[in-house]
Amino acid sequence: MTSRVLLVIAFALLASASSANAQSDPRAEEHLRAADDHYRNSRQEEAIASYEQAAVEFQRLGNGAMAAHSFNQIGVILTRQDKYESAKAYLGKALAAGQASAGSDDLTLASTLLALGVVHSAEGNFDQSLEAHRKALDIRLARLGKFDSNVATSYGNIGNVHFRKKDYDRAIEAHGIALQIRARVFGEHGPEIVESYRGLGNAYREKKDYPRALEYFERALSNKIAQHGATHRDVGRLYLQISEVHSLAGNQTKAEEYRLKSEESAT
Repeated sequence: MTSRVLLVIAFALLASASSANAQSDPRAEEHLRAADDHYRNSRQEEAIASYEQAAVEFQRLGNGAMAAHSFNQIGVILTRQDKYESAKAYLGKALAAGQASAGSDDLTLASTLLALGVVHSAEGNFDQSLEAHRKALDIRLARLGKFDSNVATSYGNIGNVHFRKKDYDRAIEAHGIALQIRARVFGEHGPEIVESYRGLGNAYREKKDYPRALEYFERALSNKIAQHGATHRDVGRLYLQISEVHSLAGNQTKAEEYRLKSEESAT
């Protein structure tokens, strides 16, 4: 699974649990805590079983928002396992529970829509993916305002889908908005801003605008080194991306220079 899909999922796992104070009981909360612990420790099948038990308990209590949260987590795990049909089934349950409980402006609902957008994109259903991501974006804009990290995530996901559709101008537009938001929220050197730099670099590379592509990949590289040091695995990957762009631009000397830097960073 691609890194941009994993990024999306990381944010989907932060689905709002704002209604945790709504009707609940110790059994439901115990199942949810167990599920979270299983997930953190990479026991995915156990996590799915515990989230399912939590969802059943929350539904019995009439707590649709937390049932939606639990179903959403199952959908996210199944997406990570590339089990897309099963993921869509659970995300559909999450959507139904969330809509019945909180209405169409709930942030948990936005997380479910985002996760559905990821699944549709992975399956190559780009128009369905964009529809889901835009609905999630509309909810987040209404609830959070423009300058919020979750809004930036939605714009970034929309940019990624346009990139996969080969609609590079729209990808650049969406990633540019995400970059603007992240720069304001996190500062010019915040860790999340790397994803915007990469998205823009990839789109400009495909447009054969190699100077602009190099500009954004170099920014991503500087940021990653500042955040994690020169030996982080993503640094080596960025060196390779920069090498590839130099090669495409016909500068084989620079391409070889960055290829060697990639090897050095891994030692």
